[in-house]
Amino acid sequence: MKNIYFVQIALSYSSPCFLPYSIGCIAAYVKNDPEVASHYEIKDVIGMREKIEDVLKRFDNPYMVAFTNFVWNLEYNKKLAIELKRLYPDVKIVFGGHSVPNNASFLDKYDFIDYLMHNEGEETTAMFLKALEAGSDLADVPNLSYRSENGNITTKAYYATDFSSYPSPYTEGIFDNLLKEYPDVEFHATLETNRGCPYSCSYCEWCFTKKIRQFPMEKIKSEIEWIAKNKIKYCYCADANFGILKRDVEIAKYVVEQNKKYGYPNVFKPCYAKDSDDTVFEAGYILNKNHIDKGVTLAYQTLDKTALENIGRKNLTLEHFSGLYSRYSEAGIPTYTELIIGLPGETYESFCKGMCDLLESGQSNSMTVYECQVYDNARMGDPEYRKKHGIKLSRIPSFGIHYNPDFNGVQEYMDVITETATMSRDEWVRAFMFSVVLQTFHHLGFTRFFAVYLNKEKGISYYDFYSSLFNYIYNECVGYLHEFFIDLYNRKSDAETADWTYQRDEFGKVGWYFEEGAFLEMVYHSDEFWKTIKPFLENFDIEESLFNDLYKYQKSLIRTLDSDEICITSNYNFYPYFQAIEDRGYIELRKVESVLKIKTHKTVRSWAEYAREFVWFGKRYSATLLINYREHIEYTEK
Repeated sequence: MKNIYFVQIALSYSSPCFLPYSIGCIAAYVKNDPEVASHYEIKDVIGMREKIEDVLKRFDNPYMVAFTNFVWNLEYNKKLAIELKRLYPDVKIVFGGHSVPNNASFLDKYDFIDYLMHNEGEETTAMFLKALEAGSDLADVPNLSYRSENGNITTKAYYATDFSSYPSPYTEGIFDNLLKEYPDVEFHATLETNRGCPYSCSYCEWCFTKKIRQFPMEKIKSEIEWIAKNKIKYCYCADANFGILKRDVEIAKYVVEQNKKYGYPNVFKPCYAKDSDDTVFEAGYILNKNHIDKGVTLAYQTLDKTALENIGRKNLTLEHFSGLYSRYSEAGIPTYTELIIGLPGETYESFCKGMCDLLESGQSNSMTVYECQVYDNARMGDPEYRKKHGIKLSRIPSFGIHYNPDFNGVQEYMDVITETATMSRDEWVRAFMFSVVLQTFHHLGFTRFFAVYLNKEKGISYYDFYSSLFNYIYNECVGYLHEFFIDLYNRKSDAETADWTYQRDEFGKVGWYFEEGAFLEMVYHSDEFWKTIKPFLENFDIEESLFNDLYKYQKSLIRTLDSDEICITSNYNFYPYFQAIEDRGYIELRKVESVLKIKTHKTVRSWAEYAREFVWFGKRYSATLLINYREHIEYTEK
């Protein structure tokens, strides 16, 4: 019997850690093929990011080692493969996964790789192993690149159309050894209910086919039950568009059913369908009302028409967005919006105004800005596409957002767009830092109520308000606030060596997005922060008594450590006023004695716990503000 090893190295050698789902699917498929099993011994999947010298001890006379490559493990895999070739010169090294281009170029770059596998790997791997055993022509094996006497050969592409015979890596016991060997690691799970995506966004290479191919419901439910029984807290749903199929509502209900039965998973995180409709709403409502999801995505990526055309994407109108936001808000379902900085055609002004246009349409709750990464198999990976749009890349060290970046001696990298024909490198940095200011102060809450009030009653646009705040922080104020944001600006300007995360031990041993780190620092230095920000707020023409009450209201609603219950007395009806605006309505701001009592749904006693619960886990439903759970609020007027 010939020993076959499958390798999918985790992001970091620390907890939490995702189970190696992708390679597990391939291992489960070939292990259940009788012909393959009669000639090959499928060894335990290797998934933990151990030191290279330690992981080498896990191999016993390997005939073939197959690696799944992603942006977070490619460099590690290359080093491990080189060492395997040194110890076992005849071993067959196979590289597949999203970080392998759909051509034979890796064979020219890396002589230690023997074969490349493209697209989906289950059936291809089984066919490949059978061909090797029979000594038959590899040209008949799809999705394969290999060397020949006549040069490199890449065979035809193939995609499965029927998943009914695909076994589950979970229920087939592929991961049992990992759970047993690492009992102290908090493993996360991945769930696929379908493959395919009808869209063609140029930055994405997530799905290989436009046709959506469904896994059997019986398999899906058995995997959800396995996840629940094995006490997996976090499950990531890897569908490109959860909610695009009517049956996704049934899946959401089953997740809730298993959670109620076993207590797990605690979080089921889908990527919701781009065109949000009734099915997305119903599935999101089920998950969020049972506190198993953090919110529903209303993804935009960009609002600029030129950029949308360049990336092959069509957005919802802002009017439609506003209606969706109101619908979710009235149902008590938080929403968040994703944007990508650096898309071709976007300018500094269009990006910053686009963020503020979303605020004008109601998205005060949560917004996330991502750097535009470039992948080989996406349309942006084409050098001609990048040349056409003046795209320049920076190869930056991978950084640790919400995990401890313990790479065990092997640094990983990613390629990020930091300049285009329409946005210079300096403008890219400035636009990104504008987004940090906007998210820190509006979405995480420090100036949200002032900005909303001035927008509705004084006609001050969100763009003007946050542009003024941006200039105040960087050019006018002095002390801690100014110095902190200057440091972030300088770090973002360094795209070759800087760590684009914020880390401080008081907030835990993990990295934070800049806006998260900024918020944590401001609330940690609360007295100094409010002393610094007050002069900026006083610049606006707000009557003194109203200003004083609004300032107290704004300051009191920022969640602090040890918050159990608060009581805010005011001379104005602030709570219903701002709540009506949040729900896309309006009531008059009246001068009336009022009392707002809030009992917090969760109390923490350390800054690390605060950061984890309210910033990491709670950002997408405004947990940094004390008004995010309406059922815990009592409001009265005298």
